[in-house]
Amino acid sequence: MYRIVIDGMGGDFAPDEIVKGVHAALEEDPEIFAIIVGDEKKLEPLVEELGLPADRFRIVHTEQFITMDDPPKEALDLKPEASIIVASKLLAAGEGDALVSAGNTGATILAASRNIPRMPGIERAALAAVFPAVKNHPDDPGKTIMLDVGATLHCTPNQLVNFAFMGKHYAAEVLGIENPRIALLNIGEEDTKGHEVLVETHAKLREIPELHFIGNVEGKDIMRGVADVIVTEGYVGNIVLKALEGLAELAFEMGKKAWKKNVVAKMGIAMLAPLIRKVKHRVDYTEYGGAPILGFQKLVVKAHGRSNAKAIKNAILLAKKSAENRMVEMLQHSIKEYYLHMLEG
Repeated sequence: MYRIVIDGMGGDFAPDEIVKGVHAALEEDPEIFAIIVGDEKKLEPLVEELGLPADRFRIVHTEQFITMDDPPKEALDLKPEASIIVASKLLAAGEGDALVSAGNTGATILAASRNIPRMPGIERAALAAVFPAVKNHPDDPGKTIMLDVGATLHCTPNQLVNFAFMGKHYAAEVLGIENPRIALLNIGEEDTKGHEVLVETHAKLREIPELHFIGNVEGKDIMRGVADVIVTEGYVGNIVLKALEGLAELAFEMGKKAWKKNVVAKMGIAMLAPLIRKVKHRVDYTEYGGAPILGFQKLVVKAHGRSNAKAIKNAILLAKKSAENRMVEMLQHSIKEYYLHMLEG
């Protein structure tokens, strides 16, 4: 049984959609045990209404929680029993195998940083996002991982190298990509492009035989399927993430307006409906569940703040799959081998 700790009060639609998502995950996977952290006065009626199996969950009570608008550091200091803090402590104490939260991103990362030890050799955590990408062959999963997308705004070359290792193992152990292709996001493909940090990072990645490093990629390449893992600092990655989310929303809004405009547009959209549904499925964040925060000795999955029950369910299933595949242990072993190799050299 895999024990998944869930921040029951985190997110725009908590706790209702959180509990619905837990219920859906328990129904889909019999190997999941849910530990829901939050106000039992709000959680228990939802649990009873949905009929969660009594032997598959427990509630850890706390009345405090952090809102999406709270300043992370101040909120953590003022609310020491906030649900995300309690959840992080439970995970650190070994009472869970992974944690899922749809709450305030900054507070989630900071709570994890304060309570869950980082892996030896890892300087900073990274938030990894999964983007849909072109499928270049039948077995291609059609996904690209980018990290960091917001946990560490500005990075050193060593931190970016750490991110490459994290991305490699997430792609291999969770997405099932054999020998993932790793690229560095830059303003050009040439080895000498970008500022000093990027040039030095490029040189370091070239020297690591364990990594299938293919060089620099540009913004236009992110969703073309040329790389399985794209490494960047959090400041750039977060802008890319929000820009692509906005672009997807704009495309569907334009489609809705075109549908209402005239009969010819309706006919064209109706003919394209199967393709549109397929594209929508590929870019829908609820399908991916959440973005893992990598670098800690336990896995933390950050679900979208607007997560509905479907997104929460998929975030829980993602957390369980990562624990089942021993992704964190595999990454720790790989990082250890890398540093031992450096010392021997």
